[in-house]
Amino acid sequence: MENKKIEITIVTGFLGSGKTTFLNQYMNKILKENKKPAMIINEFGDFDVDGHILDKTALSISMLQGCICCDLQDDLVAQLQHLAQQGVTHIIIEATGVANPIEMLAACQDPLIAHLFARPLSIAIVDSVRFLQQDTLSEATRGLMADQIRASQQVVLNKVDLLETTVMRDALVQRVSELAPHSTIVLAEYGNEQAIVQQGAVDVMKQPITSAHPHAHYDTLSYHFTHPISRDQFIQFILNVPDQMLRMKGYIQFRDVPNETFLLQYAGGLPSLESVGDVQLPTTLVMIGERLDKPALKNKLELLQFG
Repeated sequence: MENKKIEITIVTGFLGSGKTTFLNQYMNKILKENKKPAMIINEFGDFDVDGHILDKTALSISMLQGCICCDLQDDLVAQLQHLAQQGVTHIIIEATGVANPIEMLAACQDPLIAHLFARPLSIAIVDSVRFLQQDTLSEATRGLMADQIRASQQVVLNKVDLLETTVMRDALVQRVSELAPHSTIVLAEYGNEQAIVQQGAVDVMKQPITSAHPHAHYDTLSYHFTHPISRDQFIQFILNVPDQMLRMKGYIQFRDVPNETFLLQYAGGLPSLESVGDVQLPTTLVMIGERLDKPALKNKLELLQFG
C-alpha cells in the first residue's frame, strides 16, 4: 500500500499580523493529533527570533538572510527533502511577513518532491486593524497583503477584538471576501479561532498573484547589543522611530534589571515589552521597514549601546 503523503501547512501574513501567536495555538492542535511535526521558520533578517518562541517541536529549521518565496526556494526544496527522510508527518512553514506565498506553494510541489507531499494548505493571518487602515500603507504593501490573502485557502482575521464596532468587523469581512471569495474566513483573537464567517475551498495555484518580487523595497537591519542599555533612552528611541519602520522584534536587557531579558514586539506603530525571565538569549533586534535609513538607525543604536 502506498505510504501516506506528508502534510504541509504554510502560515503567511504581513509583518506583525500575529503569526507566532497563531502558530503556538496551531502547534498545540497538531501535537494533540499525535502527529510528528517539524517546523521551517523563515526570517527576512539574519537573526531568528521566533525559533526561541516556538519551541514545541525539537525538529525545527531556521532559514535566514533571505526570503523563502524567491531567493531561498531551492533551499526550501532541499530542506523538505531532508525532513521527509526524518519520518515527519506534518511540516509547518512560517514565512517571513514580506513573503508572497505563491512561490512557496510552487516549491512545495516541485517535481523532485511532489510524490512525497500532499497539496499544501496555506493560511493567511491578517491584522484586522491594520488591514482597515491600508490608506496609511504604500501601494506595494497593500498589494502584498492582498496577494497573501488571495493565495490562501484559510484567512484568519486576527485581533478582531480591537475593532471598535461591528460595522468595522463587517466591512473587514466584506473586503476580505472580495479578495478571497472561495476561502474559509475565520475571526480570531490572540491567534485563537472565535468563529467561522465564511466556509470555502480554493485552488490557490489558480489565483491571480501580482507581485513577482514583493519585498524588493523592504530593508532589514539587525543589531546586537553586547550589554544592558538604558531603559529611558530605549523608550525615547522607540517613540522616535521613523514612519517607514514596519516591524521590530528581538530581545533586550536593561541596566536597572540586568539579569532579566525582555521580548520587544513593534508593529503598526505600537510597541510591547514582555519579560521572558532570567534566560540567556542573544540580545538582538531585527528591524524591517520600507527604504529605511540604515546608517542613521545604526548610529542611534550605537548611542544606546555606548551612551
